[in-house]
Amino acid sequence: MQRAMTSQLRAPRLLAAALSFAALTIGWTEVGEAQMTIKRPGDRPDYKVELEPHLLLTPFEPLSGPGAGSGLGAGMRATIDIAPDGFIKRINDSVGIGFGLDGIHYGGDADYRGECTRFENGPAGTRICTEVDRYGAPSNYVFGSVVMQWNFWLHRKWSVFGEPGLSLYLGDVGRNGVFGVSPALFVGGRFHFTEKVTLTMRLGYPAFSLGVSFLL
Repeated sequence: MQRAMTSQLRAPRLLAAALSFAALTIGWTEVGEAQMTIKRPGDRPDYKVELEPHLLLTPFEPLSGPGAGSGLGAGMRATIDIAPDGFIKRINDSVGIGFGLDGIHYGGDADYRGECTRFENGPAGTRICTEVDRYGAPSNYVFGSVVMQWNFWLHRKWSVFGEPGLSLYLGDVGRNGVFGVSPALFVGGRFHFTEKVTLTMRLGYPAFSLGVSFLL
């Protein structure tokens, strides 16, 4: 009899707890859905230009020049919002043109000892090396990039983007420099601290970046 009464008392409590949990779950889901913006075109921060100072890390070597090993650096990106409604009218996207200037220091390849590129005749028929290449030595590069930034505004707190483009680079700055052109391709995302300030992360070539964006 006592067990039956206990079971009868527990049942309403368990039902109440289950209903409370279900209500809480539904509430959080509704809050999350209310924050989603990808299906609401135009529901995003209103800005003309995005300014983004950032730090750089690259595991890639440059396409040409003496740069070798991994690289560290810093830079700046300015992106102009040129198509607020984007390419797809049914979703919340936008398009910008980005201009970046980055400086990267490559640590070099410790196992590379260099090769002689110029010899001169020495005494007794010997040949003396008078110039050694710098390939694999520590070096500095400057990259200037132009990209198209295609944004997808997923959520009040999150947005993502893709950036295809080109980079012009000057390698071994301060010595006999090398100039070249390389592809630039990035995917990235923003965490929105506020409507106008975000933490911006980017993966791709020529370097990964982590910075802060100001939507002005």
